[in-house]
Amino acid sequence: MIVSLTFDDGYERHFEIAKVLYGLDVRASFYVITGLQKYCGKNTLIKEPEFLKEMHDMGHEIGSHTHTHRNLTLIDDESVERECRISADVLEEVLGERPMGLAYPYGAHDERVIRIVSEYYRYARTMGELNRWNEHLDSHRVGSMGIRHLIEYPLRVLAGKNTKLIVLTFHDEPLCILRLTVKLLKDMGFRMMPLREALMNLGVI
Repeated sequence: MIVSLTFDDGYERHFEIAKVLYGLDVRASFYVITGLQKYCGKNTLIKEPEFLKEMHDMGHEIGSHTHTHRNLTLIDDESVERECRISADVLEEVLGERPMGLAYPYGAHDERVIRIVSEYYRYARTMGELNRWNEHLDSHRVGSMGIRHLIEYPLRVLAGKNTKLIVLTFHDEPLCILRLTVKLLKDMGFRMMPLREALMNLGVI
């Protein structure tokens, strides 16, 4: 079983999380807002591009959370395209490579948004009830969930439900929660890797 740890919004403190995970021999995916230096009153990583470079050098994936974190389903095609393109351009300039993945702000997407996003990113991650357990692997509807839903996993196994990929989404949780989650996943024998790598291993992208 593959598990991917993903982090949304690109808060500056995610740099500390990235270092802790590196020390635990775990690599994760961080989705960064590229056009806001503060979000929800907190500094973002885009203020410190050297942090992003170092996280990338640790083996973590850096992906897009769009340029200004707008609900893509509520804006016109040109604005969706701009949110995708500018974010990808900024990350490429910082990291020296084009990002492969995007996390939809608020998890919001529809067929129109997917069509535009797929022109810039090889995969996109959502959140919420839709495809939460990734029963159907879809490159631009990769499901994810909060750690509270992990309790359901043993029941799904007993019910014979097939799950090839679990994606956990974090925002600004305390480090103690993250450490406990990693220990639990390791004790359960899960393989942890960035979402880009997981999707490639599963032949989705």
